[in-house]
Amino acid sequence: MTRTIDSATVTALASDSIRMATLVQFDFDTVIRLTDWGHDLTALSETWIASGHLLGASDALETSEPRVNQMTIQLSGVEQTYISIFLNNAYHGVRARVWKAVLDTDSSVIGAPILTFDGPIDSFGIDDSDDKSTLQVAVASHWSNFDAVSGRKTNHNSQQLYFPGDMGFEYSADTVKDIKWGRE
Repeated sequence: MTRTIDSATVTALASDSIRMATLVQFDFDTVIRLTDWGHDLTALSETWIASGHLLGASDALETSEPRVNQMTIQLSGVEQTYISIFLNNAYHGVRARVWKAVLDTDSSVIGAPILTFDGPIDSFGIDDSDDKSTLQVAVASHWSNFDAVSGRKTNHNSQQLYFPGDMGFEYSADTVKDIKWGRE
């Protein structure tokens, strides 16, 4: 992902002491914004709620090839609110974003947070045991839908579903045989 980093953030990153906070946003109908910092933060013109229930976000592997990059965001399952949101809402494809913010000694964000991941929610899992409960949210890059087939098919039967009596694709199966794409 190509990104620019604010000059104030670059300067802060070059210092001897760096304080970093993770900002996570899930774009459900009611947007969820969480931070792993000790108290609420204001960044990107929004308030990020300090939550001990945001346990972490795995590192996002970036490559120059078009491939599905994934990361996992881990939330505490002790707070049933988040489990309920995932169980009771259509979560698949909901946009999730993760930023890293550099903070000063007053816990104010320096410059602009750095977007480290942006992609749809792919799946989630609940790990519940006697001594812990976690919600693992898997998010993937925009390439996760690359092979997905959407829309209509260009064949006679599909055309009849939407436009009964239209014969525009009646011979479409025969026409495909004439196309020499990759064939010898």
